[in-house]
Amino acid sequence: MSDAKDPYKCEATLTTGQWLDSSDISPTARTFENWQPDGCMLKNFQPEGLGKCFEKGQQIVYIGDSSIRELFWATARKTNAEQAYREQHLAQKHTDLKFEHDNLSLVFLWDPYLNSSNLQEHLSTPSTPSQASSPDSNAAIILVGGGLWHARYLGEDSLPDFTKAIENITAFMNKEHASIPQTQSTLKLLAPVQIPWYESLNHERSQTITPSRVEAMNEHLLQLTLQHGVPIAWAFSLMSLHQPAAYDPSGLHPAEKVADRMMDIVLNMKCNALLMQDQVYPMDFTCCTGYAPLTWTQRISLIFSIILLALMPVITYKYSKTTFLPPRKVTRALADLAMAICYCYYADRTQLWNKGLKQYDPQGFVILCMATVALGFLSIRRSNTSSTRGKAPSPAKAPDQLFLSRDQTDEFKGWMQVLILIYHYLGASKILPIYEVIRLLVASYLFMTGFGHAVFFYRKSDYSLRRCAAVLIRLNLLSIILPYIMKTDYLFYYFAPLTSFWYIIVFLTMYTANQRNHSLYFLTSKIILSATLTNIVIRATRIFEGLFQLLERTCNIHWNSHEWRFRLELDSYIVYVGMLCGILFAHSTDALRLTSNDNSNSFDIFMRTHFHKLRLVALVLALVTPPVFYFFARNAANKYEFNKWMPYASTPAILSYVILRNSSRHARNYYSSIFAWMGQHSLETFTLQFHIWLAADTKGLLKTGMLDRWFGQLGEFIGLSIVFLWICWHVSAATQTLTSWIVDPSTGSDDAETYADDKGESLPRIKSKEELRMVNGVGVGVGRGASGVRSWIAESLRVRLAIIVLALWVINVTY
Repeated sequence: MSDAKDPYKCEATLTTGQWLDSSDISPTARTFENWQPDGCMLKNFQPEGLGKCFEKGQQIVYIGDSSIRELFWATARKTNAEQAYREQHLAQKHTDLKFEHDNLSLVFLWDPYLNSSNLQEHLSTPSTPSQASSPDSNAAIILVGGGLWHARYLGEDSLPDFTKAIENITAFMNKEHASIPQTQSTLKLLAPVQIPWYESLNHERSQTITPSRVEAMNEHLLQLTLQHGVPIAWAFSLMSLHQPAAYDPSGLHPAEKVADRMMDIVLNMKCNALLMQDQVYPMDFTCCTGYAPLTWTQRISLIFSIILLALMPVITYKYSKTTFLPPRKVTRALADLAMAICYCYYADRTQLWNKGLKQYDPQGFVILCMATVALGFLSIRRSNTSSTRGKAPSPAKAPDQLFLSRDQTDEFKGWMQVLILIYHYLGASKILPIYEVIRLLVASYLFMTGFGHAVFFYRKSDYSLRRCAAVLIRLNLLSIILPYIMKTDYLFYYFAPLTSFWYIIVFLTMYTANQRNHSLYFLTSKIILSATLTNIVIRATRIFEGLFQLLERTCNIHWNSHEWRFRLELDSYIVYVGMLCGILFAHSTDALRLTSNDNSNSFDIFMRTHFHKLRLVALVLALVTPPVFYFFARNAANKYEFNKWMPYASTPAILSYVILRNSSRHARNYYSSIFAWMGQHSLETFTLQFHIWLAADTKGLLKTGMLDRWFGQLGEFIGLSIVFLWICWHVSAATQTLTSWIVDPSTGSDDAETYADDKGESLPRIKSKEELRMVNGVGVGVGRGASGVRSWIAESLRVRLAIIVLALWVINVTY
């Protein structure tokens, strides 16, 4: 509502903003690079962006004094910095200039008093460049500014002469340019009078260029903006306000970095709407532009979601079993998912919500981490989960927890997820030590993926389609739906694809010759062989390129094989380390439970004999490892060097943590309930953060535009975080319900049974075919009197999966 007069944030781009990294905010930060207009993200233009924005032969025309000349050279540097510096060194000061590179031509006309015939000629040209009478007048942008020479040389006549010159200029200005994107017509802008840094002016200039004269001219320009809507780039003045470092040594002109950002404002006004038409994710510039029109999949999905949400009161209070509605619990889950989808779209694909740039703040990072630690300690509880599934703990004494128990792994995932969220929110990826820690956390999650699934397959030997489908659907449901709504792709939400890939690898490794998995030596050899073959495929073949090309031709799927290989290479061994630890844990537990050497192999005897010695050795190594890893990380020169050694260095660091975390009965039996809750929803928090906590596909921050005005930035951060976690909580429950319903339709009933696997994920209890036939007589969840086809679908998981795959293929090829 507050942005109704400026729906595309064009006026905000031109007239508002603040430095996020200025010297007075963060003295150690690189200054004057992060300019934040109110409510949108400014694009930092590079040669590629300029080439896409301007057609061959188009010009950017600069008319005015030396302050406008600095903007001319700023654009030249964006086009070709080496050529710009060379020509600037040779150029004369008070003369016309021209700079050409590739298709773009920059023209500067020296006119400090804004009264030349050239000025009138350019301003009077048609607004549409294609209608221009000559190539020289084919201007895409005309930027005019002056005033300093009026103050310097005209004395008391400075204001009258300046006012007269501006009146002649404004007659050719289009008032609409300040509120809507301009892609076809010439963008004509006025620059305010450059406010000098008076303390740096030389004696002669300081005598004539006085605050009173400059302020009087800018006041006149301000009245033109307020009363007549003349487009004036007031953000220029804000960029240098109270910022001595924003000026060059003369105190008269903006510093290079500031001039660069000034021209970014002008270029964003002209180019963003044009570039957005062909932009693929990430949508990382949102100033003075809308978003691409809805595709048919987006329209249908959003219409369905809105209708479903509107009908929820009727469904909730007047629900009755019908042949066309799924069970009540499933309908509610669909509504929760629809709510999240609508929120994602309207938050990150419209201008209804503001978007802000990230800025790393060391103090803020420390405060958030300390707050996280404090919440974790305040929520420490004794684990009441029985070490034997399904058996209630004794009221007299809670059972001792096993190594990496469910509460502990949930806690582990939870505090890691919180740190990853902080890392993304503050844009700390450029800080090498923080990046190294976060990379270690991602590897830790994959370690637990290998550990948990290997233990499950070893103990349960459940390689059924139902089990496999339940895990993969639960992992991927959200990451498959979002690309169709947000116009991204599946690999963009890389966490779910990554864990899915390694789950399949673990499944295939454990399934192959699984009748011999009881042999520790065979199983270990099989895991090592799998690791070798998988790494050969990842690093030494072009299988992914061929597979992705096949998907592109047959399914219209466009995935980046280079990015995918990079993700796999970073953690190509840690999953197997987790598997080996899981198998070793399972074998060791079984060995220690035996009371005699009867039917024991050499490994069992060795473990029972030397267990305490091995435990002590492991504990010592775990204590030594952290400083060794710290030394290694500190000696990495950059990300690339660290990433090269990451697949190998992550193993001892992660094993060190899990050993220390389980080093005593007390450490094993207590956990943080807040972190455990976060860990139970880590999949949703990781995926949904892309659009409803962060923004612009993780490149920016989501802003309301209201909460910060009422409660400040901290209040807005807390408010949006609460909404984000609430949505993730509901989506987590919804995806569990929908997964259960797809795999086993009987779980849609309110009394359906579910169980939690060894990783704490809610999955349907596997029913036999006889049980399925007994419920409602024919197949569950389809209603009484269902047709034979629907009964067949309800009873056959293969048919349901085939229908889902076929539907996704149709959507892809027509997308």
